Amino acid sequence: MSGFLPSPTKWVLDANRDPPVYTRPMVGSELLMQRSWNAFDGAAEGCMGINFTSSLRLEEMRVRGRRALDKLRFVCPLIACTTEDLGSPRWIYTPSADREAWLDLAFVVEDRGTSLNPYEFVKNMSVKRRYPCIGEDGTTTIFRVHLLATSKKGDNDSNRSEYGLYVYTTHSIMDAGPTLNVLNLMCEWMCDNGMDITIVPSEEWKNLPVDSIVATGGPSQEWERSGTELLQDLSKKMSRFFLPPPALAPPSRPLNMSDPSLLYATTVSESETTAIIALTKRLGISVSALFYAAHGLAQLKINPLFAGPGGEVDFPLFVTSVSLEHYLKPPVNPKTYYASCLSLIPMCFSMDRPLMEHSEKGRLLMTAKKVQEQFDKVLAHPCLSDLMAVYVSRPLQEEHERANVKPRLPPWHCGFQNLGVVENRLAMQYYGKLEVESICFGARVTTFMNVHMWTMHSKFHFQIQGAAAWGEECVKRLLEETVRIGSLITMDAKL
Repeated sequence: MSGFLPSPTKWVLDANRDPPVYTRPMVGSELLMQRSWNAFDGAAEGCMGINFTSSLRLEEMRVRGRRALDKLRFVCPLIACTTEDLGSPRWIYTPSADREAWLDLAFVVEDRGTSLNPYEFVKNMSVKRRYPCIGEDGTTTIFRVHLLATSKKGDNDSNRSEYGLYVYTTHSIMDAGPTLNVLNLMCEWMCDNGMDITIVPSEEWKNLPVDSIVATGGPSQEWERSGTELLQDLSKKMSRFFLPPPALAPPSRPLNMSDPSLLYATTVSESETTAIIALTKRLGISVSALFYAAHGLAQLKINPLFAGPGGEVDFPLFVTSVSLEHYLKPPVNPKTYYASCLSLIPMCFSMDRPLMEHSEKGRLLMTAKKVQEQFDKVLAHPCLSDLMAVYVSRPLQEEHERANVKPRLPPWHCGFQNLGVVENRLAMQYYGKLEVESICFGARVTTFMNVHMWTMHSKFHFQIQGAAAWGEECVKRLLEETVRIGSLITMDAKL
C-alpha cells in the first residue's frame, strides 16, 4: 500500500494562459469531495443557511447582503475559483475576471411568498446538479449565496420580516463548521460591524488558502514511524464502502436523483438536553459518542443483523469524519479558512459483547464507551492531520481492488455527525438588526443517508436526510430511534 506523505502544494501563476490564472492542486478532503462530485452525480454539492428576522426592508437587505458577499470574496477568495479536472483536480483563480459580473451571478434574491419554508428550499436545491453555474456572459461560479425573503412578519414583532441566508456550493469548499463561520462574517458585515475589510481586488489572490498540509503545520515528522498504521486502519474500513452494507437494508425502490430527498427534523427539550449533557460528563463520554452509538444501535434495531464471515456483528458506522480546525496553525485564521479540511477516521469494532447486554440502556452505554475509546485513540494520533492528504493521494482504484469489485455507486449507507454548539460560531442577535431563529442544511444525496445533530438555543436538534428511494417510513423511523435510544441515558438516572 502506498503511504508516502505528499509534498505541500502552492498557488502558482500560470502566465501562459489567456487570461493568466493562479492554480493549486486539490489536497486531502478537497480532493475526496471533488472525486465524489465527479463520480456520483454531483453528490458533494451542499446547501446550508440560517433563518432570521429583521426590521430591515428587503431592498436594504439586498444591498447589505451583496456588499457582505463582496467582502467575503476578498477574505475567502476560494469561493471565486473554478475547478479543473484534467488529470488531477485543481483550483483555478482568475484575477482579471469581472468582479461585478461574478457578484451578479453569485448573489441571488428569492421571494418565497408568504412562507420561508427552508426545508423545501433545501430539498429542491438538491434535485439537480447546479455547478458550474455559467451566466449569459460566460461568468462562472461554483459558489452562490441565496437571500430568501418572505412577506410574512415575525411572530414577536410586526415590524420584523422573515429572511433566510443560504450558501450553496461544493463540499470541496464547504464543511459545516466553517460555513457557519462564513455566515457569521456575512451577518456582521450586513450589520455594519465585524472584521474591518478594505477590498483591493489586485491583492485578493494573496488571501487564497494554503492547502490542508500547510494549514495544519506542515508534514508530520511522525508519519514514517506511526502514520502508516493509521492509514492501513482507515483503508481497511473504507474498503467496506464498496461492499454490501453492514446494517440498514437498502430500499426496494430504484434510486432517482431527480426526486427531492426526504428531510425531517426534531428537537429535544431544554430540560432533557441539560440532563443528557450532565450525564455524559459524569460518565466520561461525549454527546457525540452517545448519539453516534445510538445511531448505530438504531440501524441494528430497524434491520436484521448482518453478520461477518465469522458470524460476528460489527458496529455499522465503520467510518466517520472530524474537522481539522483544531489542528490549524498560525498564521492561518480558523474564522476565515474556507476550504474543506476534514479527515475520515476508522470507527469499526465488534458489537458482540454490547448486544449480549440485556437492557437497551446497558447496550447504549457499553457501545458509547467503545465509541469514545475509538474517538480518543484516533484524535490523539499525531498524524491525524495528514491522514486525508495521504489517503486520497494513493491510486484511485486501490479501494475497489481491495474490495474486489468494479467502481460503481456505493451501497446504501448511513452516517452521523454532531455539529456542536451553534452559538460558538453564530451570534443569535446581531446589533439589534438580525435575530437568528434556526439553521437548516442539506446536500445532493445518492445512496447515503445522514443524521446531523447540533445544539442551539440550549436544545439538541436532529435532522435526517436521505434519498426518496428509502421511503418516508424508514427515514423517519431511523431518526426517531436514534433520538429515543440516545435519550435512554436519562432513564432511572439520578440528576
